[in-house]
Amino acid sequence: MNGLVVAELRTLGNLVRTKPGRRLATGTGIGFVMLGMMSLWFAQALLESPQLLATLQRHTGDDSLRSLLGYGLLACPLVATWLGLALAQRQLFDTPELQLWRQSPMPAFLVPLQVLLRAAFVSTCWAGALAGPFVVTLLAHSPAPAIAFALVPLAIVAGTLPLLAVLLAVHIVLVRFCAGRTLRMVLLLLGAIASVGFSAWLLQTMFATGTERAEQVVAVANVRSELPWTVAAGASLLAAAARGTFDASALVTLLSTLVAAVAMFAAVGLLHATAYERHLATEPPLWRSRGRRWPHRLADVVRNKEFAQLLQQPGALLGFLLFAVLVFALAKGEVLVAGMLSQSRLPQHVVHTAVLLAQWFLAVLLVLYAHMGRLALWDGAQWSLYMASPASPLAILRGKLQAVFVFLLWPLVLVLTVGALHFGAERAALATTAAIALGGTLAAIGVLAVIGTLPILMRPDEGGQILQGGKSFLGAMLLVLGFELVMSPAMFGWLWLSEHAHRHPVTARDVAAWTPWIVGTAGVYGMALATVGIAIGARNFRRMLQPR
Repeated sequence: MNGLVVAELRTLGNLVRTKPGRRLATGTGIGFVMLGMMSLWFAQALLESPQLLATLQRHTGDDSLRSLLGYGLLACPLVATWLGLALAQRQLFDTPELQLWRQSPMPAFLVPLQVLLRAAFVSTCWAGALAGPFVVTLLAHSPAPAIAFALVPLAIVAGTLPLLAVLLAVHIVLVRFCAGRTLRMVLLLLGAIASVGFSAWLLQTMFATGTERAEQVVAVANVRSELPWTVAAGASLLAAAARGTFDASALVTLLSTLVAAVAMFAAVGLLHATAYERHLATEPPLWRSRGRRWPHRLADVVRNKEFAQLLQQPGALLGFLLFAVLVFALAKGEVLVAGMLSQSRLPQHVVHTAVLLAQWFLAVLLVLYAHMGRLALWDGAQWSLYMASPASPLAILRGKLQAVFVFLLWPLVLVLTVGALHFGAERAALATTAAIALGGTLAAIGVLAVIGTLPILMRPDEGGQILQGGKSFLGAMLLVLGFELVMSPAMFGWLWLSEHAHRHPVTARDVAAWTPWIVGTAGVYGMALATVGIAIGARNFRRMLQPR
């Protein structure tokens, strides 16, 4: 076990010695820093709100610090649930080193323990970025002695590791005794639900107003006795340490829970070898083709290949359905559109159009990075074929972008459905939204074609595989920034229209006269960006396919 741990530490240390590793570490670090800054900003906003502190004092008495610490540590079990469900199968049964580990003479239970160690490290990084700055800020405001800050890592690990170990252990047991396509579909569904739920929670946390966040803190304070026992024990330990006392029972609870979780997982890990064999036996394709002839044009073949890959991935299909649930949840919470709905100086169908376009922008923003991976990042299996074939890089890229354009129509369909069912939008508003959003989808294709083919992010490594650094937060940040930049004219247009409505009344006749020009401008703008983006993307794609 010591050798495996040393190997993992050396792998992390070697990241700074190679150019790909430095890019991966830099992008990941920037993402965690952004999450940490968000947590730090919220903690400072809470401490600067006398009304919230007074409300907490009424609900909790002298226990307000413990309630705030419990609220901050709630991110730990959320992260553990997300990673334990969404990444369990890949961690336990698709790890690249799994074949080597199973052929080595080490005990069988060490293989899943190594997987748990990796998963615990990743989850601790996420939980530390989301909860650490919040907790540290609260302790610094107390002010707390140095021992309280030293106990923060223990509280984060204890709030994350036990639940993660339980979820991974349950996954091993289920695969060992109930392996089959039905179980695979159920686990994929649970993983997709966990991913969508965590994304929704993170999104609502980022866009929530100060009043909404204060209400969440008060709600946690009211039900502090119902917090997970690891979170409650961690909050009690830190709160006691901040007051200069020592809560021995909380420390014993945390340490005993950690030891019991690791021991339980080690015992269950004895079933991992058999579970892995059962997992390999359930690999038939989800859909079987009857041998229909594929088209002759290369772009059409690549496009159909993307569709076929999607149909063979149950998790991706379930993700499309669960994404619909997320869109409806965002619409119900009026995320990003609450101020628009209160606009009373504009005709109702104009307001509905603006609201639906804002919802569409948010929905596309959530899935754009995943679809960008189809250009190069997730296509490592076919990359050697692309390099060896005399095919035109432009034709390959065009086929991929055609498939992505079809996939990006799904957010538009969902938003139009939400507009009709939830917001009560009329047909004119729905039609205008669809027309403008199609131009926006073309603009998104242009941005995606440029960022998704940047050689610095997506160039294959020496082994012919796609560089893992392209999965970093840096690529996602560039994509989000580029999409927001090309969509900024729509935001400025809404601001101008709102200001114009304050000075001059906007009538239905004005809207009817403006609509064709707006729709036409959106279409021309989107086609221009798509043309330029595809041209740049084809040039980048050609550079990536060149021999190194």
